[in-house]
Amino acid sequence: MVSFILRRLLGLIPVMVLVLIIVFSLVRFIPGDPAITLLGPGATESQIAALRAQLNLDQPVVMQFLHYTAGLLTGDFGTSLKTGNSVAGEIVQRLPATLELSILAVIGAIVAGIPIGVFSATHANSLFDHLIRVISLLGVSMPAFLLALILQLLFATYLGWLPVSGRLSPLFTVESVTGFAIVDSLIAGNAAAAWDAFQHMILPSSVLAAFLATTLGRFVRNTMLDVMEEDFIRTARAKGLRNSQVVYDHGLRNSLLPAITVIGLKFAEMLGGAILTETIFAWPGIGRYMFEAIKNRDYPVIQGTTLVFALLFVGTSIIVDVLHGVLDPRVREKMS
Repeated sequence: MVSFILRRLLGLIPVMVLVLIIVFSLVRFIPGDPAITLLGPGATESQIAALRAQLNLDQPVVMQFLHYTAGLLTGDFGTSLKTGNSVAGEIVQRLPATLELSILAVIGAIVAGIPIGVFSATHANSLFDHLIRVISLLGVSMPAFLLALILQLLFATYLGWLPVSGRLSPLFTVESVTGFAIVDSLIAGNAAAAWDAFQHMILPSSVLAAFLATTLGRFVRNTMLDVMEEDFIRTARAKGLRNSQVVYDHGLRNSLLPAITVIGLKFAEMLGGAILTETIFAWPGIGRYMFEAIKNRDYPVIQGTTLVFALLFVGTSIIVDVLHGVLDPRVREKMS
């Protein structure tokens, strides 16, 4: 197992180098000049040239890449062209907000998706099953920004049940310890602030969870239908086991292993999908940070946030593989 993890970690290096090269090259094709964007249309040629030299934009692309890579080796992601702040510092400050939102979304998707998938499998081709399949197709096909606007309009504007945006009401001030608003509120002993933070998370996390829940529900349903046709299920029924034992102890257990892969990969995709969701809900995570950087042609921020997203995606994939090895003896034997 240890050797497998080491091999995967070593394999992470060429992947990240390739991502770095691709991202660094692509951001150079974004139309416009960052120097002009920062100085405004009234800037003179000498002012633009001076700023380009200050930002190393007057150097050849190869030299810019080498300069940026050398900084990465020391943990320096560069400086934001827009704010002048350290990109690494901004990412560290904003990453917990994105992770907190995504973790709640995954928990919600698991709680909703797996039971729905099991019930659909045990009531295949029933009215409920057909209804769930229609809802699943709608959930998969509906754009995240449209669902976000609908939820905002319904639950925040019309009903007034939930806050429309932000992470915490201005009434509360909580010292950041972990970066997770709910955890920090509980550490401070402020239950009201923790509840307020949770309420702010409900709508954006629901948008992120919708796609995963529908995908997971369909996957568990289809996997369970296949598993329930296996010989060991017939043997379990022949032994006189209760239907609940057959379904949950044998059917669901064998369906959850492949579901872990779906959850892991969709969690990584969810982090990328947080860009629009965070922007719509004014959520101060790295998704919104990246969106603002794209608007401002802020090269260092675009590169830094993209690398973080890529690292999270690959890291999640490694964790999923390790979990498979821990839970499935056959996979563990192959790893060793």
